Amino acid sequence: MTSTPGPWGRPSQRMVSRLGLYLWLGVMVLAAGLIYVLDRHFPSGDNPYGDPYQIQTLGMLALVSSGLLFVREIKLRQTVRNVLIWVAVGGVLIIGFSYQHEIADLGLRLRSNLVPGYPVQTGPHEMVISEDEGGGYHVYGTVNGQQVRFLVDTGASDIVLSPADARRLGVDFSKLTFDHIYESANGIGHGATTEVGELSVGDIRFANVQVAINGAEMSSSLLGMAFLKRLKSYSFSGGNLILKW
Repeated sequence: MTSTPGPWGRPSQRMVSRLGLYLWLGVMVLAAGLIYVLDRHFPSGDNPYGDPYQIQTLGMLALVSSGLLFVREIKLRQTVRNVLIWVAVGGVLIIGFSYQHEIADLGLRLRSNLVPGYPVQTGPHEMVISEDEGGGYHVYGTVNGQQVRFLVDTGASDIVLSPADARRLGVDFSKLTFDHIYESANGIGHGATTEVGELSVGDIRFANVQVAINGAEMSSSLLGMAFLKRLKSYSFSGGNLILKW
């Protein structure tokens, strides 16, 4: 009578195969060769793939490709398809890594066009604000760490906070004197002057800034000439407001 081997006597279906071992070693050799070629063409400090990076890359590749160790046969059509998929994925990752800054800038530009008000950094000490649907230039800035939506207004002389924004920032109206007189298209207005610790728009930051608080309600706060004169230059071009500082 023959005995049937128990479950512990059966050979594992996940045992390393000789074919899989050869495939895995081939991949590792090709990867090591590619890194060697890069190292030869980009010596010393010009090589973005230094020794620690090489070891990390080989280790990650060895882990990811370890599934090849269990391959027992090669189906040509399926293998070609899988290789093409991985080549495509690798290509996308390489392109994304190589152009990460350009992709980030593109995302910021798209956000600025879709949701006007977010400034886009376009160069060292330069940013662009997109025109909104109404033809104005609104931008989100911060005052003492709190977000404030401003309208850039070349016709306004001061930086003006709306009463709603001032209250949100914790300004004590009982200590204000509304003795500053403004002339606007809506008539004569009154405001009070005060100082904020920090005002920023994108990477533009100013400390200890004098601002005015309007006595009447406003649709948004204003960045007038008191802000623009602190910059190196400002200009309008193609529906964009370009700020340099």
